Amino acid sequence: MSEGHVHARLCEEIKRELSAIAEFEVRDPVLKEAFLTVMDVDLSVDARYAKVYIAIGTPSADKKAVMAAFRRDRGFFRTELARRLPLRYTPQLEFILDETVERAMQLERLLKDEEDEIASD
Repeated sequence: MSEGHVHARLCEEIKRELSAIAEFEVRDPVLKEAFLTVMDVDLSVDARYAKVYIAIGTPSADKKAVMAAFRRDRGFFRTELARRLPLRYTPQLEFILDETVERAMQLERLLKDEEDEIASD
C-alpha cells in the first residue's frame, strides 16, 4: 500500500474516532449541547500534528465558548485517541471551526431570495 493511502486511511480513522469521542465520551456540557460534527482531519506528513475541522450543528451555540471548550479539553481528546488507536505517536490536536456548511446555507438563501425577486417581477 502506498504512503498516500496509508496517510489518507489514518486521517479517516482519526476522524471516525474523534467523532465517536465527541458524540459519546465528552462530558463538557458546552460541547454536549453544540451537536458537533467532525468534518475533516488534516494530518501532518509525520503524523504528529492534526488539524481537526469541526462544524457546530446548533445555531444557538456560542462559537467562541465551544472553541474555548475544545482548547480546554484538547488533552482529553488526545488521551482517548491514544487509547483507541495503536499509533507510535498520538498527534497534537488543533481544533478549527469549519463554517463551510453555514456559508453554503447562506449562499443558498441568497440565491433563493434573488430567484424569488426575479420571479415576482
